[in-house]
Amino acid sequence: MLLARQQAQREEELAQSQRHILALQEEIEELERENHLHSQQEAMLKTELRNMERLQKREGVDMTYLKIVILKLLETAGEVEAVLPVIGMLLQFSPEEVEFSIHKCQQAYRASTDVPLSPASDGPGSRSLFSRFSFS
Repeated sequence: MLLARQQAQREEELAQSQRHILALQEEIEELERENHLHSQQEAMLKTELRNMERLQKREGVDMTYLKIVILKLLETAGEVEAVLPVIGMLLQFSPEEVEFSIHKCQQAYRASTDVPLSPASDGPGSRSLFSRFSFS
């Protein structure tokens, strides 16, 4: 009889320990979910902060200088790699936006070199990124 009671007590202690372990595992899972959520929120807030910082810096841009740089870009597409980063700095582009802009301008330039020159152009030296467009 004593052995039966001891066995029952051990089984009860074992069951309690297993319930405690299960409760702790559930708590760990909940804490991991919260941690993951906090990490996502932190990343989102950091991104938003960087965007706001770029927006704030963008407000102080010298528009005359920006105009000159953009006109230079329109005039000479061959210098896209040199001019677009300047525009990106002035307008506070993200690194992805600078890379995207350069890539798209290079595509447009390559496409424009496949189009024959218009009679109004003076030859290959006058080819610009937007040479196939007419502004008249």
